[in-house]
Amino acid sequence: MFQCSLILVLALLCAQHLSAQDQPGGKLSGYVMGDYFYKLNGDSTGTGSQYSSGRKDDQAFQLRRLYLIYDHTISDKFAAQFLLEGNDKTFTDGKHGVFVKTAYLEWKEFLTNHSFFIGLVPTPTWSTLTERLWNYRSIEKTILDFRGLGIPSDIGMQLRGRSDARGSISYVVMVGNGTGQRPENNRYKKYYASLCAKPIEPFVLEAYADFEPTGSEKHVLTLRGFAAYQSEHFTAGIEVFQQRHHNQPLQGRDKTPFGLSTFAWGDIAGNLRAFGRFDLFDPDAKLANVGFREFFVTTGIDYMPVKDVHFMPNVWMNFFADKSPARRSQQADIVARLSFFYYYR
Repeated sequence: MFQCSLILVLALLCAQHLSAQDQPGGKLSGYVMGDYFYKLNGDSTGTGSQYSSGRKDDQAFQLRRLYLIYDHTISDKFAAQFLLEGNDKTFTDGKHGVFVKTAYLEWKEFLTNHSFFIGLVPTPTWSTLTERLWNYRSIEKTILDFRGLGIPSDIGMQLRGRSDARGSISYVVMVGNGTGQRPENNRYKKYYASLCAKPIEPFVLEAYADFEPTGSEKHVLTLRGFAAYQSEHFTAGIEVFQQRHHNQPLQGRDKTPFGLSTFAWGDIAGNLRAFGRFDLFDPDAKLANVGFREFFVTTGIDYMPVKDVHFMPNVWMNFFADKSPARRSQQADIVARLSFFYYYR
């Protein structure tokens, strides 16, 4: 009921804005992504990925993400955004629901070449660079997001700055609750920092870290590096991260997830583009002989009949390798999909 009321209020505010000619400008936009999928291989033992709990030969149509975004220009210096998201994990009474993803105020040019944000703000964990250059969130999340090791937005304050208009060097620093869209439940805060450089065109480099105390002598530290080559018709990138859970409560020891992701996409001809990605993920690199390493692979073709409309036949695969001497087997999850993605703006 609350969600329906929230949508109604947003629609009324937009309608009021459109009818008032003397008000500052606003814009309503969004996008939808979904698939038809068929699970070719795998069992339902479950490892946390979106298809791991499904059985072989399962098939369905699904909506994986829905965005409704309202951007409002208050003045030359101030702007605001309100974003509702629905996804394949957001359900109310068994039906698709929505939640507030961002709700922030931006003070543009707070200082020269700097902007200040406050509210429910996108974090720099992947939202500001890696997801944009990967360009295929409609196929899969970036590796930290995919493995559930970060949050896309957080309630707090953020400062974004750049060295010049070109942005040869830029940075983001932020302090937030560390609970994402949920209310704060302790006195600790999460600290984020990202430094991006463009040494020469068309290369982009980024160093990222976040730190979150979680209790007495306990904390989570994330370190990530990213490099990409970006041009109009071809982009390739590589991302490496390690996260340290110091004094993890249940095991009483450190846990260190590690991951590497590399991707590339490029135009083939006209309105066709090819893309591919390979990930290596170890849920705990400190345990050399326990658990499974995971290898994610996806590849496909992007057909764009018009701008902002994409049809993408692709294959989604997640493989497992036992780290122990026993060399136990775990069935790979292999899924064939016809994905679709469209903007409205």
